[in-house]
Amino acid sequence: MSSTPYGWLDRAALERRVSERIQALGQSGAPQGALRRSDLELLGERHWPQRHHTLLPAVDPGADVAFLTVANDRFYRGLEALLLSLCAVYPQLSSPVVVIHDGTLGPFLQRRLSGIHPLLRFAQPEPAWADTLPRDSRNRRRIGALGYLNSEALALRGYRRVIVLDADLLITGSLDPLWAEGETFRAVPDCGDRPWAAVSPHTGRPVLNSGVLSLPGAALTSPMQQRMEHLIRNAADPVCPLLDRFADQKVWNQLLADQPVELLPLNFNCNVKYLVQYLGGCSEGLSVLHFAGPKPWLTWPWLEPDPADDRPGAVQDHLLWNRCYRGQLMAWRLDLHQQAIRNQMPLSAGPAQLALDPRQFTSQSDSSRHLLLIDPELLGSSWPDHCRWPDGWLPALAAAAPLQIWAPLLWEPALAALPLPASVGWRWLLIEPPFSADLKDGDDLPATTGTWAAGFEPWSDPLLPAVERAVRRQLQKAGALPRAGLAGAKA
Repeated sequence: MSSTPYGWLDRAALERRVSERIQALGQSGAPQGALRRSDLELLGERHWPQRHHTLLPAVDPGADVAFLTVANDRFYRGLEALLLSLCAVYPQLSSPVVVIHDGTLGPFLQRRLSGIHPLLRFAQPEPAWADTLPRDSRNRRRIGALGYLNSEALALRGYRRVIVLDADLLITGSLDPLWAEGETFRAVPDCGDRPWAAVSPHTGRPVLNSGVLSLPGAALTSPMQQRMEHLIRNAADPVCPLLDRFADQKVWNQLLADQPVELLPLNFNCNVKYLVQYLGGCSEGLSVLHFAGPKPWLTWPWLEPDPADDRPGAVQDHLLWNRCYRGQLMAWRLDLHQQAIRNQMPLSAGPAQLALDPRQFTSQSDSSRHLLLIDPELLGSSWPDHCRWPDGWLPALAAAAPLQIWAPLLWEPALAALPLPASVGWRWLLIEPPFSADLKDGDDLPATTGTWAAGFEPWSDPLLPAVERAVRRQLQKAGALPRAGLAGAKA
């Protein structure tokens, strides 16, 4: 058995390795200009971050604390995971969350995300410095203006604290110390590739990671904002080798160089590289997991991997992110569906007509009517951000009333804005990835009796067989008798 418990940092062994490497560098006689950056950092001052081992209570921070994050459409799932995890720890969160974006988070995604936290606010700033950003390094070219937009936190006014969170975080425990009383900035030293944080000769303190920052209300001023803008405009000016390789992290470290900063334990911003390499993947007691480097949601099973995102040899734990995200995503979608069911009128027993076009219902008065919406292309070329009923459908919907329209809950952020005539209502189906089985894997795969019967339905491509199966199953459960044919379906 190892003398160091599993999940604890073996600092003594790591210190020995540092000393041995420093000695080898001294014996090599190589000039400092020829050394790798990692070796240069070894020769400088090091700071070993602390880590607490207790569970802290999570108390709602209140409306005088605001959160701010930055995302684009590529970071959408990361942002969704951040919000789900934040609301899992703080289910009664009364603080606003400001999402700064570049215009790629359209109305559909904004409405979907607002279903997680109703106090979500979206802003698309156009800062004057955006056109003058330096493009002198691969990092700054890759990040562009988006990487500096977290500086918009300084433009928020009237809050006791503003908490800046990167969109590649998972919240796994209490964040209360971030908004505790006091007027200092709060941040966590930057480490991950190594178990210690290098001390910048420019600031005289360990490099601070900008993924989690707590800004006091006294700093939310125009002079501080202007100072940050000046630093962004001059981000290419050399400062020190430790900071010059960063983008927003460089300017935040410069801004805070003469400010009072409280260094928080590693629990409040633990890089996944540190977690994997030095803690054996044990995340107990940690409040923030930071998925720096390759992003879990930019690869299978969410997307086809982009070769440009490939980072051979990068330390990562995509499985950890997927486990956390999927569990919270499933709980959220099921809860939304249950809320929708509670707000729906009961289904009528007796004959039922099913159709794909509201103009195809017969006039039989003893039949309930059910429209299956399976093709979003019918709703216009601006789907899903903006949609409209096909020509002639709105009066046909009114003529067919009372009418139920069945559609995947996944489309609700787009469809809920459409006008509905009186006595026409939505009925939502849980047909969505990654929780719906493929119908071709077996119609009898999902369990459809018992208290779990209102869960996820199978999907299909095209969607019609899955939607029709789900609708018929639910109608039959309610005592309805759907007709054998489906009006509007191709033979």
